[in-house]
Amino acid sequence: MPTYELRCDGCGAAWDLFLLRLLKDADKICPECGSHQVRPGVGGGILGSGVNQSAVSASCGGGSFG
Repeated sequence: MPTYELRCDGCGAAWDLFLLRLLKDADKICPECGSHQVRPGVGGGILGSGVNQSAVSASCGGGSFG
């Protein structure tokens, strides 16, 4: 499921938005101040941005193939 990290240029609020489709202009409205000056960042996908990718790879058998 796509995860979008959004940030408001008006008030500085930041939030994640989970959608089953692509991000549209109608989705870029700040929930704090109602501003349309919202820009997307790079989303973390299903794992999120706080996950240690090497730990996930190792726990899923992503080590060496020998």
